Amino acid sequence: MKKTITLLLTGVLLLSSLFSCQSDKNTTTTTGTTANPVTSTPSGATNDLDLSPVEEVSYFRNPVLSSKKVGDGLGDPFVMRYNGRFYLYVTGTGIKCWSSDDLVNWKYEGLSSRSPVTEIAYAPEVYYYNGYFYMYTSPAGNGHYVLRSDSPTGPFEPITENLGMVIDGSVFIDNNGKWFFYTAGGNAIESYLMDSPSSFKFSGPMNVTSMNGWTEGPMLVYHDGYYYMTYTGNHYLSRTYRINYVSSSRSPTSLAEPENNPVLISTDDSIHNIGHSSTVKGPDLDSYYIVYHSTSDNGMNRDVNIDRIVFNGTRMDIMGPNTSKQQVPDMPDIYAHFSTDESLDGWSLNGSMASSGGFGLSAGSTLISNEGFKGNFTAEYNVTKIPNGGKAGAIFSYTDDKNFGSCVFDPATQKVIVTITENGKSTVTEMKMVQSFKEDVKFDCLQSMQIEKKDNVYTFYMNDRELGQLESTLPSGAIGYIAEGADANFGFIGGTGAVGGQGSANQYKTVSKKNGLIPATSYTTGSFPTVVKSKINAVVAEEGNVLNYRVYAAQNGKYDLAAKYFTGDGAPDAKMEVYVDGQKVTDVALAGCEKYATAISREIPLTQGEHTVSFKLVSGSASFVSFTLQQNVAVKSLEWDYSKSTDNSAYSDGAFIVKNGVLTLNGSYPSGKRLYGEDNWGDYTVEVEVSPVNKINCGLMVRATNPGTPCFWDKEPTAMESEAGADWVQGYYVGLTSTGVTLGKQNYGYKALKSAKLTVQTGKTYTLKVVCEGANIKVYVDDQLYIDYTDTAPYLQGRIGVRTYQCQTSFDNLKVYK
Repeated sequence: MKKTITLLLTGVLLLSSLFSCQSDKNTTTTTGTTANPVTSTPSGATNDLDLSPVEEVSYFRNPVLSSKKVGDGLGDPFVMRYNGRFYLYVTGTGIKCWSSDDLVNWKYEGLSSRSPVTEIAYAPEVYYYNGYFYMYTSPAGNGHYVLRSDSPTGPFEPITENLGMVIDGSVFIDNNGKWFFYTAGGNAIESYLMDSPSSFKFSGPMNVTSMNGWTEGPMLVYHDGYYYMTYTGNHYLSRTYRINYVSSSRSPTSLAEPENNPVLISTDDSIHNIGHSSTVKGPDLDSYYIVYHSTSDNGMNRDVNIDRIVFNGTRMDIMGPNTSKQQVPDMPDIYAHFSTDESLDGWSLNGSMASSGGFGLSAGSTLISNEGFKGNFTAEYNVTKIPNGGKAGAIFSYTDDKNFGSCVFDPATQKVIVTITENGKSTVTEMKMVQSFKEDVKFDCLQSMQIEKKDNVYTFYMNDRELGQLESTLPSGAIGYIAEGADANFGFIGGTGAVGGQGSANQYKTVSKKNGLIPATSYTTGSFPTVVKSKINAVVAEEGNVLNYRVYAAQNGKYDLAAKYFTGDGAPDAKMEVYVDGQKVTDVALAGCEKYATAISREIPLTQGEHTVSFKLVSGSASFVSFTLQQNVAVKSLEWDYSKSTDNSAYSDGAFIVKNGVLTLNGSYPSGKRLYGEDNWGDYTVEVEVSPVNKINCGLMVRATNPGTPCFWDKEPTAMESEAGADWVQGYYVGLTSTGVTLGKQNYGYKALKSAKLTVQTGKTYTLKVVCEGANIKVYVDDQLYIDYTDTAPYLQGRIGVRTYQCQTSFDNLKVYK
């Protein structure tokens, strides 16, 4: 919970150790500029259920910008954060621009360019560097132009001729100041080194970034020691348009694919054609959000959506796609958009304001917040001008004039100088500024600084590029600005009492029919240790410990729980209890396991609205990565005997026909899949009579969601597309082959899990039965058990169905029951 922590500043605040002469104190108090109360970092694992009062929060629904309301398509959205505000650009004519303070409420700023090269501009992206904003865009998909402006809203004018490089150019600036350019490249994203903001050298294709054909929309970010690149594939007019990612701790070009791709996909009627994303730091400075387009109809008018990103080591997860209510992104706990007419209520001025244009401090002056932080925090500072002979920058962790830190830009030496003063004794550390193209950093324009405190480690950034770390026992405190040697000007300042995504603890995680991710690290009370396993952080809970989480249930109903955990090598079984708002609802057994496993519990009741969901370890210990709560739809006992010409399938591709009392798939490309039931069915038994006609590769699908093929929204899948998309679904396939029975996992690809030998012949009928219970799947042929498999990362819910691949087959008497 957020708590107000006020620093009582008594007397005149004298920072005598920072400068030799001090102007007269001049404190201005008018209207307030600080935001929410500040979060206190808890200490010690808790054994208590969180029954604290719930603060009032605001919610929004995707899309945050609708093409129906705007009157134009909103494809390929890119969001840039600059001086505490966000700027959105989309594919279109003249490149429309919007601005926002919170990523939800957007103000139209007009056309950012009227240049002829932007008459049909694809995927514009904008990056700030040394006083200029550089735009990269492709005219109708034919190469790239670089445009430049001195304002994020334009006007942008070309500074290059057409440079080629296909489409979807995206810039990344590494911690060492090197610039990289990524573009679409057919079967894989291509990378380039940059000699300037407008010159490029081809490096080669990134072969790990292939998505079954055309691959586009790259963007790379760096967070907490790892590089993450998102990219998009298939085609924007296909329901199977989706977002993947790769990650690495090594370099921005040596990236590896994780197991949880696609990271964002939906092919159903409410939202589909999801793709071409950008990633941006949230308004609270601690969170990250993905911005992407989608459609909710079978048309080309795309909408803009945002969902929260969860980074965890090499892994990235997205709390989406979310079409239900979700909490509005948090603003910083302390912040101000300083300008010439902005008040200083909530801040203490020591010295005087500068007389020069813009918001400034005179030499030897400081401005410090009246509220501060206890424990971890993240802060950002923006210096807009430092004259010759001056230094300016940040005050952090201020409690009094003998205990504080400062971090200032020194333009003359091109260094950042960090001074930490404890009990009146100062330690000075110099860090070289992040430079690009062997150019000096300019200070007649804005330069940004970020500071993170996690435990006793302070990490310093310049323009989001990491400078270095210092260990210090200096406790947290207030934040502010300082000018030394000359007057200086400043912009946005903000800080949040969280670091590395800890702020998600204060947010309600939406659980619904479509998604329900709850990161284990987002607990509300206590302080739990973490352990790294497979380069992923897991929260360690011992017997008696309670993990409390804020949850918003989108609908009344029963929800299925999946807990991803491990207990350790040779550890015994554990057990946890689940509570909703302090009331116990179920027990969950956690089988002892050295590697990650998933425990599933069904039908936990939740009413629509805000809740605290608690997990209490009542025996043993376990380390958790995540929990998922997803609404369950009760399984109905149904049977399809195909005596009628229609069977009310929920999805179908391939040449299926209902004829002569059976379901048949044949033709020149005898491949396809046909699904029935509900996406939110959990545990069930399904069986069918299978009669292979020629080749043998046919069977059942269970827990299947997000089916599709490479076809466009306005066309039926062709036979060839059905074959190409045979595994374009998320779920399990249980199939018969000429040598036996097999169980595999489909995830826009295929991974074999387990098989058993069995002589299968054409012209014969087999009864195939699959029992899905929790993470366990049992497979029977003619009532004999052949496969008994427990998946460590199981699909939680999904439809049933039938599938063939290059195999003429008939199906009959398909049944499902609880």
